[in-house]
Amino acid sequence: MELKPKKTVDDIYPIKGKKVLVRCDFNVPMSDGVVTNDFRIRSTIPTIKAITDRGGMAILMSHHGRPKPVPTYDGSTPDVSGHVEKESLRPVAKKLGELLGDESSVSFAPDCLDAKSYVDALQPGHVLLLENVRFYANEGSKSEAERLAMAKTLASYGDVYVSDAFGTAHRDSATMTGIPAVMGHGAAGYLIKKEVDAFGAVLGDPPKPVVAIVGGAKVSDKILLLENMLPKIDKLLIGGAMAYTFLQCAGHTIGSSMSEAGKTFSTKGGGEQKVDDLVSTILSKAKDAGVDVHLPVDHVCHTEFGPTESPLTTDGADIPDGYMALDIGPKTVAQYIEVISGCKTAIWNGPMGVFEMKCYSNGTFSVAKAMGDGTEKSGLLSIIGGGDSATAAEECGEDKRMSHVSTGGGASLELLEGKVLPGIAALDDRE
Repeated sequence: MELKPKKTVDDIYPIKGKKVLVRCDFNVPMSDGVVTNDFRIRSTIPTIKAITDRGGMAILMSHHGRPKPVPTYDGSTPDVSGHVEKESLRPVAKKLGELLGDESSVSFAPDCLDAKSYVDALQPGHVLLLENVRFYANEGSKSEAERLAMAKTLASYGDVYVSDAFGTAHRDSATMTGIPAVMGHGAAGYLIKKEVDAFGAVLGDPPKPVVAIVGGAKVSDKILLLENMLPKIDKLLIGGAMAYTFLQCAGHTIGSSMSEAGKTFSTKGGGEQKVDDLVSTILSKAKDAGVDVHLPVDHVCHTEFGPTESPLTTDGADIPDGYMALDIGPKTVAQYIEVISGCKTAIWNGPMGVFEMKCYSNGTFSVAKAMGDGTEKSGLLSIIGGGDSATAAEECGEDKRMSHVSTGGGASLELLEGKVLPGIAALDDRE
């Protein structure tokens, strides 16, 4: 799949005096009305400043959480009955003002569909954040008419549309696809451009050899990713709970570790497939493609899912009865580091273990460090596909050493699966 370059905020000229609608992804963690992780907000600052520094006015839209129940907008009368205080974006407006260095330049509209007075009051160089767009069911409605009813009102606030919300680019929603459809155009912000450029590089013709590091809980969740990536990679490192499914299917004992072996799952076509057959198919396709597949050769285990000061490290790939594996072991870590250090491109999606607990974090953090080392020392093209992998890299301080850390777990997964993202397709191609 080819990712075509998109027109960007730099192509909006002149921008002075224009009201620019910007779809952001401010779905950030909060606690007691305070933003606890501002990574996604910081990631959009360059796009916002590209507008305000040139005399434009930035009108920002975002969702937060999944508030339910929510009303449906009929195109005429806004309804605040779906507003939930804990999902409000008001704390984001405060944090945004702090990050921009001028809290007075950021205003907040408490209803995204009743914001005309706030829009009219905007001054060049200033920012307006609209309240959570998911307070209305139209945002994610399956009805195109309902999505467009909301999009038409939002589109009336601005002159041009920019998307910088990669984290929701896989959603066909009022603010991602409806507004550019209504306005007849759409440009990418710097964050979207960075994401498209990064994934375009790995999905096109990346420097070889290429290693994919895949973890997470379920093989069935990663089947499309694996099938799409196998023709593009040279080596595959498998970790996380999905590794135990592979090992059990290969005849190893896995104790009480999580496994999908013996189960079936529903396919996209509506049928069912056995996980064991799925594993066999993946390994067969990997062999045909000349891909070296690496599974854990040892594990860090415990008798229960919880932290411990004395976990068991196995001597080999088998896991004793009564124990569950919660991280890859030191021999596996050394092997995976060696593979990564010998590659020119590394794509990582899914942790190697339960990194949230310090005693099981070594595998995941070691992979992150190996990618960071490779990027700095040998120019490794290192891409982290958002989600838990991005969180882990940030926790161990390796995120800033990577070539690219995606802001969208679901969106990046769908890109790696070879899917077209509606929120990207809705933007204008660069000719």
